[in-house]
Amino acid sequence: MEDFEEQEIDLRKYFSIVYKRRWTILAVFGVFLFFGVLITLRADPVYQSKARILIEKGSTDVSIEDIIAGAASPFSRDYFPTQYKIISSRAVAKKVIKNLNLENSTEFFPPEKDDFISNMIGGVKDFAGSIKKSLAGLLKKSKEGPTGESSIEPDIDPGLVSAFVQRVDVRQVEDSKLVDVAVEAKNPAMAAKMANALVDAYIEHSLETKLESAKDAVKWLSERIDEERAKVEEAENRLLRYKEEHGILTEFSDDVESINAEKLARLEQQVVEAESRRVEAQTRYRQATTLEETPDQLDSIPEVLSNEIVQEIKKMEVDLYNRRSELSKKYGSNHPQMVAIRSELDELRKRKIQEVKQIVNSLKNEYKLAVAREESLKAALAEEKAKTLAMNQKAIQYSVLKRQAESSRQLYDMLIKRFKETSLTEEMKGGNVRVIDRAEVPRTPIKPNKKRNVLLAAVVGLMLGVGLAFFLEYLDNTLKLPEEISEYLGIPFLGAVPAFEKEAQKKGTEKPELIALNAPKSTASESFRGVRTAILFSSPEKAPSAILVSSSGPMEGKTLCAANLAITMAQSGSRVIILDCDMRRPRMHRLFGVARQTGLSNYLVGSAGIKDAIFPTAVENLHLAPVGPIPPNPSEILGSQRMDAFIHALKTKYDRVIIDSPPVSAVTDAAILSQKVDGILLVVRAGETPRQMVQAGLAKLRAVNAHVLGGVLNGVRIDRDGYYYQYYYYSYYGEDEEEGGKKGKRKKSGKKKQKAA
Repeated sequence: MEDFEEQEIDLRKYFSIVYKRRWTILAVFGVFLFFGVLITLRADPVYQSKARILIEKGSTDVSIEDIIAGAASPFSRDYFPTQYKIISSRAVAKKVIKNLNLENSTEFFPPEKDDFISNMIGGVKDFAGSIKKSLAGLLKKSKEGPTGESSIEPDIDPGLVSAFVQRVDVRQVEDSKLVDVAVEAKNPAMAAKMANALVDAYIEHSLETKLESAKDAVKWLSERIDEERAKVEEAENRLLRYKEEHGILTEFSDDVESINAEKLARLEQQVVEAESRRVEAQTRYRQATTLEETPDQLDSIPEVLSNEIVQEIKKMEVDLYNRRSELSKKYGSNHPQMVAIRSELDELRKRKIQEVKQIVNSLKNEYKLAVAREESLKAALAEEKAKTLAMNQKAIQYSVLKRQAESSRQLYDMLIKRFKETSLTEEMKGGNVRVIDRAEVPRTPIKPNKKRNVLLAAVVGLMLGVGLAFFLEYLDNTLKLPEEISEYLGIPFLGAVPAFEKEAQKKGTEKPELIALNAPKSTASESFRGVRTAILFSSPEKAPSAILVSSSGPMEGKTLCAANLAITMAQSGSRVIILDCDMRRPRMHRLFGVARQTGLSNYLVGSAGIKDAIFPTAVENLHLAPVGPIPPNPSEILGSQRMDAFIHALKTKYDRVIIDSPPVSAVTDAAILSQKVDGILLVVRAGETPRQMVQAGLAKLRAVNAHVLGGVLNGVRIDRDGYYYQYYYYSYYGEDEEEGGKKGKRKKSGKKKQKAA
């Protein structure tokens, strides 16, 4: 419930700000609305014509000219967005401008209107143009060469190109390859003409771009073909020279390598076999050599045993031994036959030894032959290995040179193929863009939208007006509302007093300042009575009898508030006296028509008594102690003991003592008097006094421990802040009862009173 009440108060506060600044809001709103309507009515109608085209992706074979020219691949995601940007590009726009001669068209260079507003706008444009030309001239001089002539060739006006591009709108039709190309113009026929010309220029630009890319590709390919042809020739010549230098007749194939491997394997096998034979021959030879001295044991040698001659000799020896054995039985050892047998046996033994030696020599020769064969095979194996290694080295270098030659040949063949393809592409003039619908002359304009423009101007004007109002309110640091008294000053709010000078002047009273006396039923009088009631109930124990009325600065109406407050207290039956302690700028004596030759200063200096310093006024129960002659030292006099005694004496004689003092921030008189009274009433001029000044004055009073009863907002403009202050004023106390012709207003006011109650 509390949150709801706070929100309601805030909304009321915001509404009061809007109400108070209503003329500012209305002024801004009116200016924006006026110019919005004026611009809308003066704006030329704008037409839009739309052409529809189909953009298809190109061939799946991405040619080399696309890579060379840097063109977007038809399969890239940004292909279509790139085409849309090309349609609205400045290059295509220049083609349209040249084709339609828009540099001399009234569409972009309309004749000037001869009226006041047009002349005024034209003057501003001419002035801006002269400044622009001057700056351009300075920049041009800085860019000119030594001869003073610019190196930049004249071209189409960039401003015209920008103006045309701004009128182009390219949009893709959803879920399709169709594209809408729209162009705006003031002339409907010109809009259709420019849209069709833009589509044609885009198609022409696409073909030209493609052909230029093909030409660049052909040129590049021609240069590369010449370079690659020379590289091919050089690579093949290096390969040929290498074959000639190393005697290479055939290619190094896998078959050649396998044959070499088989040959090496056979040689290695033969070497192993030769080594075995050599070892075997060496073993037989060494065995025969060791047994050569013991012929009887030579029979253990296999070669001897297998020799036919040796076997024949052995057989003959066996026969001789048999005959000798038979003859020995008949004859003695010296028998000629026995001697002949022994002689034959000796001869056979010699022949056998000789034959064995021949066998040993044959083993030796066989051993030497095995050694020679082994060495020969090892030499052949080493030679074959060296040949194989040399061949492998040749094969590596040969392969390198061959691959270089083959890669150069392949690249050369590919360039030849691309060259032929690109040459064909250059001769073709087909494209992937087709016109589906040509632009037609529109019938109705799309701009200006009068209702939308006027509504937008009204909304913007209202928003800016309200924003300006709140900004001005933010910059306003004065105190205007009752809650600001409590929020910023920290003192009770005792009431608000409206600005009553005009109201009193309407009554034609002699002294309009004393409105509580001359117009007791006015709103201001009722406000003073409300302040009087708030003061009387400001203390829970008893009402304050001595009250100091002051303000933080001059011209805040403290003197009038003190006078009218005293009048309302006197009208209630209380005995009241006013002390004019403003010895800087006294005014009370003029308000009540009392002479100030004798007054408070006379008593304080001892030149007059209390009765001599007090004078009656035209108000019953109200007396006045004027300031008297202005002393040179007001602060010292007001702070004297005689002042304490004077106030004390008045308290015993009067119910209320109202003291008017100088402003708190100006002099120290108010701070001195604050120690001699029961409370201080601080008057604040609504909407004029900065709160920092009031806070500074309060700080001085709090520094001396003064008792501040509260604050009064003076000079409230009811006509300006009437919405907010309707809770503080009651119009039925006004002059309605005295004016018989305004009974209706009196009844309405009574209803408001009932609602307020």
